[in-house]
Amino acid sequence: MKKYPVKIKKILIFTFTTLIFAACSNEETVVNTEDRLISTFYNNAISDTTGHINVVDSIIVDGVVKLSLALGNSNNKIEAGDSVNFYYIGAILNSTNVSNYMNTANIFTTNIDSVAVKCGLAGMTGKDVEKGIAGRNHYIKGLDMGLTMMNEYENALIFFPSQLAYGGNQVGAVPANSPLIFQIIITGIKKN
Repeated sequence: MKKYPVKIKKILIFTFTTLIFAACSNEETVVNTEDRLISTFYNNAISDTTGHINVVDSIIVDGVVKLSLALGNSNNKIEAGDSVNFYYIGAILNSTNVSNYMNTANIFTTNIDSVAVKCGLAGMTGKDVEKGIAGRNHYIKGLDMGLTMMNEYENALIFFPSQLAYGGNQVGAVPANSPLIFQIIITGIKKN
């Protein structure tokens, strides 16, 4: 092991400590900013009187928010491991404005042809209904958790912080540290 003089050791320790503090401070700032954005959007959606969002029920579990727009069949709740069929629109949640939460500039994925064409999402048309397994890490964590909060035939908004999505990584059109929002319409489930 290489030995360093005491002065260099102190400089290295100070530099390392400063870098760790700066990284933690930046991460904390990102989390607080996302929490405020999500909380404000939630409050605006719940109290929306403009008719842009008609919330009939809401639930928050471990940082994932579900706002039900239509409850569907509450006697057939999705559980982890169930096969699900659904339509979706995924967008970056970067506004607290409920009248503009899914503008075409924020939408990055969908399996609805008309939305894909309108947003210029090449390769997204013709995808048809998504078929997957809920609650088994088939999707990004926030979406996976959100699906298990839904009922058959439910229409809901699911949104969550970047820690439950892509975190500090940019993925395609989604910038690093971006909270996401999905509109999900469950078209069927199969109990497994």
